[in-house]
Amino acid sequence: MIGAARNGPACNTDRLLPPLHPQVYRPGGQGALVIIAAIEVPQLWARPVVIDDNHIRHLAVPAHTATRDDAECAISIHGRWPLTRTTAEGIHLHIGSDERVEWKGPAPAAPDPAEVLESLNGRFRYIEASGPDSRDGLRIPQLGAVHAVAGYWATAPTQPATVVMPTATGKTDTMNAIFAAKRLDRLLLIVPTDALRTQLGRRLETYGVLPELGVLEEPALRPVVGTIEHGFSSAQAAIDFAGRCNIIISTVSALMASAEPIRRALVDECSHLFIDEAHHVAATQWDQIRGYFDDRHVVQFTATPFRADGKHLGGRLIFAFPLREAQRQGYFSKIDYIPVTDYTDPDRAIAVTAIGRLRQDLDSGYDHLLMARVNTKVRADDLITLYRELAPDLAPVKIHSGATRKQRTAALRAVHDRDSRIIVCVDMLGEGYDLPALKIAAIHDAHKTLPITLQFIGRFARAGADHLGTACAVVNRPDPEYDSSLRQLYADDADWNHVIRELAQTAVGLQQEISEFEAGFGSSLPEEIPLRALEPKLSTVVYQTRCTDWTPEAAEHVFGKERMLTHPIALNRQRNLAWFVIKNHSEVKWGNLRTVEDVRHDLYIMYWDRDRNLLYLNSSNTDSVHKELAKAVSGSDAEIIQGEAVYRVMAHVNRLVPTNVGLIDVRSRARRFSMHVGADVTEGFPTAEAQTKSKTNIFARGYEQGTHVGFGASLKGRIWSAKTVGSLHEWVQWCDQVGTKLTDDTISIDEVMKGFIRPQLVRERPPLAILAVDWPLNVYLNTSDETMLLYDGKAYPLLDTELQVTDHNTTGPILFEATTPHWRAPFKATFHPEGLDIQALSGDVAVIAPRSQTTLTDLFDDRGVKFYFEDETTIEHGGFLLRPPRNTPPFSPTKLQILNWTGTDIRKESQGAHRQPDSIQYKIIEMVRAEREWDLIIDDDGAGEAADIVALAILDDNTLLIRLVHCKYSSETKPGARVADLYELCGQAHKSVHWKRGTELIDHLTRRERHRRSEHNRTGFELGNDITLRALQHRARYLRPRLEIAIVQPGLSAAKVSQQQLQLLACAEVYVYETAQATFDVFCSA
Repeated sequence: MIGAARNGPACNTDRLLPPLHPQVYRPGGQGALVIIAAIEVPQLWARPVVIDDNHIRHLAVPAHTATRDDAECAISIHGRWPLTRTTAEGIHLHIGSDERVEWKGPAPAAPDPAEVLESLNGRFRYIEASGPDSRDGLRIPQLGAVHAVAGYWATAPTQPATVVMPTATGKTDTMNAIFAAKRLDRLLLIVPTDALRTQLGRRLETYGVLPELGVLEEPALRPVVGTIEHGFSSAQAAIDFAGRCNIIISTVSALMASAEPIRRALVDECSHLFIDEAHHVAATQWDQIRGYFDDRHVVQFTATPFRADGKHLGGRLIFAFPLREAQRQGYFSKIDYIPVTDYTDPDRAIAVTAIGRLRQDLDSGYDHLLMARVNTKVRADDLITLYRELAPDLAPVKIHSGATRKQRTAALRAVHDRDSRIIVCVDMLGEGYDLPALKIAAIHDAHKTLPITLQFIGRFARAGADHLGTACAVVNRPDPEYDSSLRQLYADDADWNHVIRELAQTAVGLQQEISEFEAGFGSSLPEEIPLRALEPKLSTVVYQTRCTDWTPEAAEHVFGKERMLTHPIALNRQRNLAWFVIKNHSEVKWGNLRTVEDVRHDLYIMYWDRDRNLLYLNSSNTDSVHKELAKAVSGSDAEIIQGEAVYRVMAHVNRLVPTNVGLIDVRSRARRFSMHVGADVTEGFPTAEAQTKSKTNIFARGYEQGTHVGFGASLKGRIWSAKTVGSLHEWVQWCDQVGTKLTDDTISIDEVMKGFIRPQLVRERPPLAILAVDWPLNVYLNTSDETMLLYDGKAYPLLDTELQVTDHNTTGPILFEATTPHWRAPFKATFHPEGLDIQALSGDVAVIAPRSQTTLTDLFDDRGVKFYFEDETTIEHGGFLLRPPRNTPPFSPTKLQILNWTGTDIRKESQGAHRQPDSIQYKIIEMVRAEREWDLIIDDDGAGEAADIVALAILDDNTLLIRLVHCKYSSETKPGARVADLYELCGQAHKSVHWKRGTELIDHLTRRERHRRSEHNRTGFELGNDITLRALQHRARYLRPRLEIAIVQPGLSAAKVSQQQLQLLACAEVYVYETAQATFDVFCSA
């Protein structure tokens, strides 16, 4: 019977792939055909080529089954070779005494890359597998990606294409398929790790599974693959290396090891660029490499199309296979989520649970492995000891970058041979390591971002053979500074199979939205400057227009085509947005030279809001308001919004503090303009000279809807913000917010100006009662949870350390303490003509951060301290006194809420561990419990408390209701009008506004509950439990916080209340409302 087609010379060894010869069969039973004398042919590799320690490999003959003919030759579709039991000349197959066959003779040379491409002509077949587990074609996501890339390239764009394929859908073989189908001249593949370089290199050398699937018909020469591990010594060496290869694979660091001219010579030899794990691509060096291919085709492959830093990958998202489909079709298997709650020893709890699951799976016949993931080598050392204690029979091994290659190889061999079933590692089995039996993840240290987490989970969710079961992840709830999306993933009741799908789809949807936004510019995008590189400042001048449509192309007539670096203008018609870059030449300022000139490039952005008829212009050239440009694109009747109307952007901002004020003196030419900053800013608001000075520009900070904001505005019409953005998309959104205020005629400029608080540099102690002292906002926002305060031999977290006033005096130094459950460190703040000075009174406190160490007095000097006084007065960092320019009306006595204190000792504040029923706190807890249906009530009493009583409830309108209740015992046995009884309470109310950020409050409560358990073996839960707290922690970020603050003083008599007390209460009420939009309740005696 004849099996193959062509005839040729017998046993020709001169060519690697001689003409094919017939395969011979004999009839078998029931009509079957049996191959005569099958020979198992091993792989044959071409002679390796090494250039500057960089290797080039080619698989000349893949392992396969051949037949033995009458001439004692092995024949197959791949060639024909002599078979002998003795030594022979040339390339031949030697049959050993054990009947095994091996290659003998000189290895062949690798083919020319062009010969490989020629052999692929007509060999690729676009066929789809008949099912997810079938091996008769490409998987649906693979075939879809190949078609998407081919279709995108058909329009010849050079904008990078992004392909999103979930883990386990076959990304590597998709790369193989694109290379073979499109016969790419020379492909450069960039990967993030050495491990991935090795793994992908092996698959590219063989075309992966394409021949087995019938997608790539034999015979087709395997590609010549070069692996870059070191820098090249010369450009010629790099060119020689590239010229021998079909595919070059490298990490970023290996490619960057060559000097720039050499690197450029190498990439110039490549026709296409593939980037694997493309969520790394926005990093500087990755972006630089991609930039080399601005005029050639680039494809970015990733399972997670978004970066940890929030930056867009750039390019066009041309194909995204949904994770839900990968799950439905069985590529991405089910994964069980097992949350562990343990405040005392979470590592042991995770290990015990994970090992238990592993033993259960092994007993069920599954070939599973467990991986314990940690952040650091030190943590790995600690955990390997724990796992060896708990499961010595499973022989845990440790792998991290500090281990020697011999140690890592031995550990991996033990795992592969199943001598070990447990791996403790530090990110060694992430990108680039594929071990399907890894089915149990013990996550001791969670990744902090969603992209890396999804990729990590994907390693365990790969669908496998029958001997593999359901994957699982054992997790202790990670700390709060992690990616907000991870909160959904780590909720106690999370269904990971659903949540992972939704998170991935949301992320892909966001990237698609950005991609569509960029695509809206169509072919107008310039090649010189990528859209993704633009990071405009939040700044604009705004013109009122009267046109029915705009003509952004008219900008060319304003500047001239010769000055436009980008031409034509990049235009998104759907969004009415355009941008371009102008190149300006000018004489140098330091000499009279004709041969040297300054060159400056300015970005211009134009956005026309059709609904409001507003034109927004942004430019890096801030010397002009660009009136000519505005009139050219929107009509000659366009008018700039300038004058005091621009100050409307500061409307609805409470406690507005100017930090920069520019003045123009209309009377004095000698001091026509002056700028006031810092301590000098008060002079920007003079009273005696008010009629001769006009404010030209103001920058101020304050609170808008309880959020800290900053705006700047100039009479000439420029408006800006201190907030930074990373894209045109965000700039447009900010412009819309500005336009809303500018067009609001109900805003009174006079009222805006009246609301400014003028900072004054403190020279002496203000004659006001000190209510409280607190950490400034920058400490809360910019301090790690790991920062500790060490005093008297005991360390405690800075963020849980309270600053408490010890004497509510009105004169002399301010005395306060840094207070923890373990120690109290006293400090003194004194006032001098030079400013404010803070000293430690009994030894300083050490501040120990992860990478630095200082003292608390130095921290106070660097970051400042916030002092709260009566009469709405505060002293901020730098010694600036802030006091609103108003007379606050006293608190209405009718708002005092009278309680019946029968059975309560009004001089006993805390209920203590035994919950004493005659205490103030016990009574108020019962009152709060009866107010409404709460999700959580905590007794948080003690040093560092958020409040004595904290109650939380999730309302139907997605609001997180936060009720903070501060209690204070009466200084005497009978209620009265003692103002000192209110000082501390009002100070606590002022400090409470910080906790409007509900996530930080819940994180704080979690840390304190953990401390109560470990130090005092008690809980603060009055209602709810650990699970409730964790559920709130998960949901808080997605809820709108609403803060209620209450103070309780049974020593205050509503009948005897004094005006001084009412004034004190009024200032507290106004402060908490303006800075946090919080309500304020006062509970007292009759």
